[in-house]
Amino acid sequence: MKVREVILVTQAQPKFLTIYNTLYEEIQMGKFPGGTALPTEKVLCERFGVSRMTLRQAIKLLTEDGVVESIRGKGHFVVSQHRDHSVSSMAHLAHPLQQMARNVMTLDTIHYRVDLESEYTNHLFPDHPSAVVAMERYYVYEGNDTQQADALCFSFIPINVIDMYDVSTQNQDAVRKFVEEQVYQYAAQSDLKFSTTEKPHFAQDEHMFDGGNHCWLIVETLYSGHESPIMINKWYVPQAKAEINVTRLKEME
Repeated sequence: MKVREVILVTQAQPKFLTIYNTLYEEIQMGKFPGGTALPTEKVLCERFGVSRMTLRQAIKLLTEDGVVESIRGKGHFVVSQHRDHSVSSMAHLAHPLQQMARNVMTLDTIHYRVDLESEYTNHLFPDHPSAVVAMERYYVYEGNDTQQADALCFSFIPINVIDMYDVSTQNQDAVRKFVEEQVYQYAAQSDLKFSTTEKPHFAQDEHMFDGGNHCWLIVETLYSGHESPIMINKWYVPQAKAEINVTRLKEME
C-alpha cells in the first residue's frame, strides 16, 4: 500500500492577524484599559507599516470578538471585559439585556400608559384582557448623557396581571421594579424569539433610539404557568452593542 506523503507548507502570518494578536495582547495586559480609545487609525497604520484596509481587517476581528467597539466618527474603543458570559447565558431566565449587552446598561427613562382592548392586544394575549399597560423603556450605557438611547424595549402587560401582583401604576418606582426585577421572579417560563431588523428608529418626547443598519430584535414572552403570557417584551439592541450566547445541554436518558 502506497503511503501518501503529506507536505506542510509554512507561510508567513497575514499582517492583519499580526496586528490583531499584538493589540489583543496589549489590551489584555492593560495597556489600553476598558472604555479607552485605541490610537487613531493613522497612528496605528504608521506603527505597523500597513494600509488602512489591512488595519481595519484587524479591527474588525477585534470587534467581532467583543474586544473593541467601533463608533462611527469617534474611533475604536476597548470593551470592558468584566462580564462572565458563561453565567449570563440566555439559558437562564433573567433580564435579557443584562445577559447580552457587551457592557452594563441601565434603564434611563420609562414611558407607560393604559391601552384598552384592541385587535393587537388580543393577538398578543389569548385571554383577551380588557386593557394592557403599554410602555417604552430607554436604556443607556454608563456615561451616556445624550438623548440617544443605546437600547429600547416595548413592553405589554395585561391589566389583570398588574392587579394580580398589586403593582401601583401611580408609582413609577414600583412599575420599574416590577418590569426590571420582579417579573423574572414570578415567571416560570420565558420564550425568546431572535431575529434582526434594519434601521429601527423610535422617538418619545426628548428620547430617541436609532438601531443602525443592523439591530437585534428579541421578542420575549413570559409565562407564570398559564396559557396566556403575563408580559411581552420587544427588545431592540444594535448588534454592535450586544452578543447572544445560548447554552444547550444534552438530555440524559
